[in-house]
Amino acid sequence: MPASETAGRDRARREWSRLHGGIDPRRLPLLDLWLRGMWVLARPLAALRVAPLTLTALGAALALAALALAGVLPAAALALVLLASVCDGLDGAVAVLAGRASRLGSGADKLADRVADCAFALVIWRCGAPLWLAVAAGSLSLLHEVGRSVLAGPRRFRLTVAERPTRVVCTVLACLCAAVSAAHWPATVCAAVWTALALAGLAQLAPAGPSTARGRAPRRSGR
Repeated sequence: MPASETAGRDRARREWSRLHGGIDPRRLPLLDLWLRGMWVLARPLAALRVAPLTLTALGAALALAALALAGVLPAAALALVLLASVCDGLDGAVAVLAGRASRLGSGADKLADRVADCAFALVIWRCGAPLWLAVAAGSLSLLHEVGRSVLAGPRRFRLTVAERPTRVVCTVLACLCAAVSAAHWPATVCAAVWTALALAGLAQLAPAGPSTARGRAPRRSGR
């Protein structure tokens, strides 16, 4: 690998880490692999000066298109969910590589992610899950992200079992099952898993309770 490419990747890692509370992607192999793939795809887009906000908007639009098609063409919805997820990774990668990361872009990315989360939960409903369960899954994920936004310190950047990849995997599996079977139970299982992991993620973000051990009172010697 050329030294310049290695140096560029290291700079991108440092910038990504700075924007995400000091998380070192090299300690999380799957995350590092995903980021490396995004940086490879983002490099020509950055060279063409594609605006990160364009990719952000495209990702949200693809998620909504997946919702529109999930009930009749789950295979097409599956492809759109995957493309929306790639756009979600590309907008940040282009921003980092092109030095165009901004507060506006970060806010737009968060908004687009929440739109996509709601759309993905409803995609699972269109694939056969009960509406109440899909709404519960989406609502808990919104609560997860809103709760994170008001946290301070390291807990704000704590990774949980309910991050966006979990939601994407549940949605992809629901679409895949709906594409090959008319059964509704696979989508119901996907929604239930999403809901359970969202609850677990909220628990991981919750502050630790006050310690019950605040020191023992000195023992008095009786005579």
